[in-house]
Amino acid sequence: MTSTTQIDARIAGDVAFRAGDGPQLKIPKGNCQVLMADDSVVLTWTDQGQSLTAAIPKLEFDRYIQDGAIVLGRG
Repeated sequence: MTSTTQIDARIAGDVAFRAGDGPQLKIPKGNCQVLMADDSVVLTWTDQGQSLTAAIPKLEFDRYIQDGAIVLGRG
């Protein structure tokens, strides 16, 4: 069984994801939700009234945290 944790966060720098085989797409700066599982991370945010989601590898998420591009908590 996989455990998951949901955390409030904020996109504070350049954070991007790849949708399928397409180009890298930027996630806009602002508040988001982070859903962390044992081996994956899903980010959810609102852009122009639409709720959007992106899955990124845990290693990439950890790098964004270390670089300050994603800040856990609201602030």
